[in-house]
Amino acid sequence: MQRRIVWLIVSCVVVLSLILASCAPAAPTTPTAPTAPTTPTAPTAPTTPTTPSAPAAPTTEVPKYGGQLNLVEQDPIQGFAPVIFETTGPRTVILANGVLWGADWTKGMAGSGEARWPAAIRSLALSTMKLAESYELVGNDTFIFRIRKGIHFALNPASEASRLVNGRELTASDVAYSLNAWFHDPESVLQSRYTPEQRQVSFEVVDKYTVKAKTKPEVLDTVFYWTGESSSIFPPEVYEKYNKMRDWQNSVGMGAYILTDVVVGSSATLVRNPNYWERDPIGPGKGQQLPYLDRVKFVIIADSSTRQAGFRTGKIDILAGAGRNSAINAEDAKQMLKTRPEVSYFSYVTSGPTAIRLRVDKPELPAYNIKVRQALTMAIDYNTIIKDYFKGEAELAYPVVPWPEWLPMYTPMAQQNEVVRDMYTYQPEKAKKLLAEAGYPNGFKISVITQTAQVDDLSVIKFYWEKIGVNLEIDVRERAVFTSITAGKQHKEAVGETLGTTNPLNIEKWQPGTSSNVNMIDAPYVNEVLSTVQAGFLFHEREVWPVMKDFFSYAAEQAWNIQFPAPIIYHLWQPWVKNYHGEHYSGSRGPWLFAATYSWIDQALKKSKGF
Repeated sequence: MQRRIVWLIVSCVVVLSLILASCAPAAPTTPTAPTAPTTPTAPTAPTTPTTPSAPAAPTTEVPKYGGQLNLVEQDPIQGFAPVIFETTGPRTVILANGVLWGADWTKGMAGSGEARWPAAIRSLALSTMKLAESYELVGNDTFIFRIRKGIHFALNPASEASRLVNGRELTASDVAYSLNAWFHDPESVLQSRYTPEQRQVSFEVVDKYTVKAKTKPEVLDTVFYWTGESSSIFPPEVYEKYNKMRDWQNSVGMGAYILTDVVVGSSATLVRNPNYWERDPIGPGKGQQLPYLDRVKFVIIADSSTRQAGFRTGKIDILAGAGRNSAINAEDAKQMLKTRPEVSYFSYVTSGPTAIRLRVDKPELPAYNIKVRQALTMAIDYNTIIKDYFKGEAELAYPVVPWPEWLPMYTPMAQQNEVVRDMYTYQPEKAKKLLAEAGYPNGFKISVITQTAQVDDLSVIKFYWEKIGVNLEIDVRERAVFTSITAGKQHKEAVGETLGTTNPLNIEKWQPGTSSNVNMIDAPYVNEVLSTVQAGFLFHEREVWPVMKDFFSYAAEQAWNIQFPAPIIYHLWQPWVKNYHGEHYSGSRGPWLFAATYSWIDQALKKSKGF
């Protein structure tokens, strides 16, 4: 639970100096830490990437109905409105509202073992049809969805909005309306995520169960992608009458669950939809109606120790998350497994390591110069950080994590070009020389806007940068303020945040005009690559892989982002949670959908364990 004392001193002293500076003038405090070696230290070779995991041994246990799955989240649920918020924000939307297509459970550990889904993964090859029973490409600018017949909206007699819909059948009109709202509503999250060119699409009803989409060839893949797990389907009459479904009481969908209770900032409860359409596709429960659980409850617990205590005492069933701050780190996980050896676990290199994302669009900023960015990289002793700060439980994994799903685009450090290998070799003296060549012989001051969760990691970077004369000012902001500033591109020099490297084909963070591109990158070669990826990342993904592999080496050399090592984190689950293998996301969007839909609770086993 505690970092090694030397690193704790580094973090605490630097954080304390920040606090003192914000309260009153004070003499600068020099962080104390072991003297870092000044001789070049080559980067340690990362753990050899694993091949796709073998599927779980077939189970003979027939799933049982009933019970409640207790899940925990670090952050409050952002909102309940589809369209306005991504499905990754309102955790309840992905469970209460269905999607046209999404991740295929049979391709995971319950089946072929092609994917583990610890976090978001974008791949049509690992997906299957959901509310749509099929799709058809017509030429290079049109696609058609055929909607399953006999799917009905859930009916909650206690909800006025639900009674308005009255459990009617889902039709093509609902799908076309929902998708048009996602792409064209002025309040849609896509207004900032996608450029106007990427939103050029119209959805029209062909007949009761058929929807046709017309777009442009160069954005066909992008448009089709967002019609999947990113776009939940909802009833138009509720969207129009109840303020775009902003209030949780107006949640109406055809998903596996019905949202019935919310305590703002504390919890959300969903109950089983008895008329859910899906059947278990694989295993001893094949053919049985889903879901198996009576209820799913989210509890919001910001403190990691409290989350772990809840798991240890059986009040939480699964500890998992897309990033290191919402899951559990290696040190705490190993301690937990000592006291609870019957607990199951899955470990992986996180997709969300801390990074300082530098603005590169302003010539007056030091980071505009590539020599400065490369100097800032080689001024950090990654080996020592991995060895002491993370106790060996971390890897250099940028710009793509070495997950089995993405190995064709991953280049190990030992195989990177000479420039990249040199950058990630600890050379503070050479870093000073590069700064001098760039016109900063005495260093400079740089400010990074961030949130509390990243302060410890950034403090370590601050410690190293001070040795080459660079003073990193860590500007901590509350989440809403941070989001507002970064989305509006109002940050002055840099953003400190978790850098989602899970999905190599998620190109928004490199793309001009999108809210994710806080580096403000706009370069001809980059734009050319992104155009190639945009035109083929779904329907021709294997052809895109070598293009992206070359691009990632280029991105590493450009050093737009100064990335911290990616820690290894753990997903833990109780022995009574059955048919679960550590999955968190179902494909590209949809945290907890797999766990809530396909897992079941062995209530007798739970009781026998004293919980």
